Amino acid sequence: PAPDWLDDIAEPIVLVTTSSVGQADRALVAAAMRAFEDAPVHVVASLPADGDGLLRRDRRVTLTRFVPHSPVLDRAVCVVTHGGMGVTQKALSRGIPVCAVPFGRDQFEVARRIEVARCGVRLPARRLSAQRLQAAVRSAMTMSAGAAEVAAGFAATGGMRRGADIVEAHTVSV
Repeated sequence: PAPDWLDDIAEPIVLVTTSSVGQADRALVAAAMRAFEDAPVHVVASLPADGDGLLRRDRRVTLTRFVPHSPVLDRAVCVVTHGGMGVTQKALSRGIPVCAVPFGRDQFEVARRIEVARCGVRLPARRLSAQRLQAAVRSAMTMSAGAAEVAAGFAATGGMRRGADIVEAHTVSV
């Protein structure tokens, strides 16, 4: 279900997410809060799900420990992420451009593929600043056509139901 406070947000939403696996990506949330403090958007930022709870809510920022992505993505104009595969696919399946700031693991490759597909941009974590993040998000938001193309590609595969059918077809009955 959508959080109660979501209906109170009138501005376009920029969703900012961090990894659920420990890494030093909380700087991403801090940079986003500074980058968009005077912009005509509302930042919804979620920290690792180490407990529920709204941490901050004001005119331009909602900071929470957990938020279900789907209802927020339904209103998002861009997603800022560490480049995790889950939230990246959720955003792109809806045609929402992505700004990926990779910190480790497979995130570098996910960010590279976002850039190659022209469905968003990559900002190296070592270059992260509020000013650079704001510029990267503005650039990503011009790539909605690329994000829509990726969404169409996802839809053409048949989605989760088709994936489950393929797995079941190749699974030996016990």
